Amino acid sequence: MRWAAGFRAGPDTSRTPVPAPVAGEGIPGFATAWTVGPVLVRTVEGDGPGPFRIAAVGDCPPTHAELAATLHAIRAGQLDRMPERPGSCLLVAETRDRTVVVGDRAGVWPVFYRTDLDGGVWWSNAATPLAALSGVPIPDLRALAARTALPDVVLDPHAGLFPRVARLPPGTALLCERGAARLVRTGTTTRAHAEHLTLPEGARLLHARLTEAVDRRAGSTPLCSADLSGGLDSTTLAHLSARAGETHAVTYTDAWLRNDDLPYATAAAAEMPGVVHHVMTGDRSTLHYTGLGPEHLAVPVSDAPSPTVVLWAMKAKVLGAMAAHGSRGHFVGTGGDTVLTASGVLTDALRAGQRRRAAATARAAARVTHTSVWGLWRAARSKAALTLTVEAGHLADRLRGPAAPADTAHRGTGSAGAAWLPVQTVADWMPRPARDLLADHVTDACRSREQPDRLARWRDAHGLARVGDDVAQYAHLAASLGMPLWAPYLDDEVVAVCFGVPPEERHLPGVYKPLLTRAMRGIVADQVLDRRTKGTFGGPVYAGLAEHCAALTELLGAGSRLARLGLVDPVPVAAVLRRAAPGLPLPLGAVHHLVAVEVWLRQLETQSRSTWWKENRSRALGPAPYRARRP
Repeated sequence: MRWAAGFRAGPDTSRTPVPAPVAGEGIPGFATAWTVGPVLVRTVEGDGPGPFRIAAVGDCPPTHAELAATLHAIRAGQLDRMPERPGSCLLVAETRDRTVVVGDRAGVWPVFYRTDLDGGVWWSNAATPLAALSGVPIPDLRALAARTALPDVVLDPHAGLFPRVARLPPGTALLCERGAARLVRTGTTTRAHAEHLTLPEGARLLHARLTEAVDRRAGSTPLCSADLSGGLDSTTLAHLSARAGETHAVTYTDAWLRNDDLPYATAAAAEMPGVVHHVMTGDRSTLHYTGLGPEHLAVPVSDAPSPTVVLWAMKAKVLGAMAAHGSRGHFVGTGGDTVLTASGVLTDALRAGQRRRAAATARAAARVTHTSVWGLWRAARSKAALTLTVEAGHLADRLRGPAAPADTAHRGTGSAGAAWLPVQTVADWMPRPARDLLADHVTDACRSREQPDRLARWRDAHGLARVGDDVAQYAHLAASLGMPLWAPYLDDEVVAVCFGVPPEERHLPGVYKPLLTRAMRGIVADQVLDRRTKGTFGGPVYAGLAEHCAALTELLGAGSRLARLGLVDPVPVAAVLRRAAPGLPLPLGAVHHLVAVEVWLRQLETQSRSTWWKENRSRALGPAPYRARRP
């Protein structure tokens, strides 16, 4: 994993030794703050009386001048006026009396903290090490049930997966002083959703922000690499990286893929001076679900359930090959689908009484999807009538109702009619106590939070949180290979620009990603900008399920950690997996997610305090001498 952590002592414990991370490296100028793994660190010492310093830890830290401006705002107590910062990073500012910690908007660098140990405040971008301060990390059952059945929704933005380890919600800063922690609004979330940009204005700004995001990363290392699927998002990053310097671009293919990614990627690479194109052909050793046998999990540890573990054999081969070619940073297009598009636009138009705009949207969407305009209209009208609280009540009633029979488990009731709370088919595989627990959690969480009025904005926020966490976990896995993972579409400034364009302009039926297409016209090859197909991995997924069906059935069987916790009934899961070998339809997303949760739970059992921390008995806390550290 790649992580940072620190401790702010209370006034009565300022000289008490505290543990330090195993393999940790101290952040210059900070007595009790460390980094672990392949990360960049940039520090600035403040001017004036008294110790005052700031550090940026992450994938693309701000410049010295940008950090100094942020430091000035924090020192003045103007956290709500902190400037937008480029890149994706964790900020830590320290004075004689307090420490301020701020994560990024997407959660690629989140902030977790706990206040019940050592008379002060522990903070980190990873929750597992903080939980391990008390021994073997044990997840909170209610939070885990929600993560298992509703992975696309953040029911409680203040809670993580472990008891006593809290999470900092987006748009807030953690203020640690006198041994206590409090949350302070930063205003970034409000600015991100101002929706003050037209599509042309947003495209111009996106061009500038995305180019800068790629240039900064590419300039930080002599050689970098990039995914090149032939799709718009990854090809754009490869183009921009090639303009900044030599880039190794890699396209993955295998005998089970049935799409046109490779021809598009090959054509795009031919128009990129500075790109060295690699075509990597997989085999049975890189199929989905490889290395996930219950007796030997051949995947690194992540901080939370990671969808990437299912295809880690393929990802590891790609990243390992790029590292062997000398790459010291790898671009991925993850996040583009979330920030460049929008959903719920038709429903929002109906909720606002804008029937003419709703009708035009429905007609355009029906033409593109080859479906009935009246079917789309009826579905959107049904969703428009639902508030978050009403839908939460419906979901709770459904969870408390009878579960689906095992022989129909592959169908699932799904969430086709859901507006606010899309639930996985996994909910149908939960035993009665788990379903009741989840029903209570959904009801309590949705009753206590502010009721959203726009579905598109709700989906923007929750989609960003989901994909940010996915990238955070992927980056933890990639750190095991010493490879920094770069996802510029999730940078703070890029997200601010994209979400500054109203959803109805980011989503134009029949126009694929109009914001990025307009921003990159003349830079990215026209055949990529005008492409309307999108590669899928259905073939390798089914092949992997068939190849590893026995191992997965054992992994998710009666001895599974999910079954032991009472969160999943293995009988319907086994019935679903039996459909994989003959290639029958089954809820692939639900199986994918369930495997990720089970793998994570098994890995937690191998963790302890000594896995993450070493005792530091002889070291008293105090100001550390400032030493410049090369970024």
